[in-house]
Amino acid sequence: MSHRTTDRAPRRPQGFTLVELLVVIAIIGVLVALLLPAVQAARESARRAECTNNLKQMGLAVQTHHDTYGYFPEGRNALGPMGVAWSYRLLPYMELQNIYDAYDDNYRVDAEENAVAMRTPIGVYTCPSRRPASADRNFDNDDAEPLVEGVAVAGDYAANAGFEEDTNMEDSEFFEGKLDHTQVGPIFSGSRIKGRQVTDGLSKTLAIGERHIPPLDADDGRLGHFKQGDTCFLAADNIMAILRGTEDGLAVTPWDDDNDMFGSLHPGVAQFVFLDGHTQTLSTNNSARAIGLNPNGAEDIGDGGVFPEEWSWLGAMSTIAGGEVVQD
Repeated sequence: MSHRTTDRAPRRPQGFTLVELLVVIAIIGVLVALLLPAVQAARESARRAECTNNLKQMGLAVQTHHDTYGYFPEGRNALGPMGVAWSYRLLPYMELQNIYDAYDDNYRVDAEENAVAMRTPIGVYTCPSRRPASADRNFDNDDAEPLVEGVAVAGDYAANAGFEEDTNMEDSEFFEGKLDHTQVGPIFSGSRIKGRQVTDGLSKTLAIGERHIPPLDADDGRLGHFKQGDTCFLAADNIMAILRGTEDGLAVTPWDDDNDMFGSLHPGVAQFVFLDGHTQTLSTNNSARAIGLNPNGAEDIGDGGVFPEEWSWLGAMSTIAGGEVVQD
């Protein structure tokens, strides 16, 4: 009996060679590099949409406040730690009545009796591109004791006070009705502006926008949050935490050190809601925009040289009766 022998080819080793493995890793790396920016952009787009929704809710609340009381909410009703801001006034119109009702005006805003009102995180007041809803800010610690740290509600928005963010409530002319409406916005200290006073038009006048918050300077110590303009968002005692003016334009980068500007962490833009409730995204590159006259406006185009020329379009949007409007 004969036996046949069959030559068999050597079996190939199982698995990847080092070269093949390196090729696969390289391909994965390229795909990640290509996809990661798209993922990040999608996430930022979602965060920006949520921020827009926050502003829409605030805009509706501003209108409802006007319908209820006959005027837009005042920026703040006092100068010290016994007062509240516009952000507190809007709470009932955004289904936050429980926080509104928890405030007792017989006590300072930083008192334990007002802990629920002033130390509860509020999602609608927080831009998701900056931070989650939180209550980790200081109360105003500029010159008023006692210092209460790390428990106050945070907020990332500011009401439009007009040319300057700080209209002096102690000025007698303010209470005599002699305030220059060509330079003020709809919401400032003690304002109570009525819709009929906004002669530039509700759809042409900023109500609330994103607030630039400069980086925290560790060398400032206990004054850090105050100098950032980032203390308790519902209280009246730190104007930089609740109001903004437009005289310096928009913050171009997150590292701008001014604490009195509108701005955001959205790349290249900041978002606003107008008095009629519509939202708009504005570029921070201070590009020129056309300014024309309101039909009932003054003779001079623009703002008469009050605002820096490159930001005159922003100034036109911020005043209630400047006689100028920004063209669409």
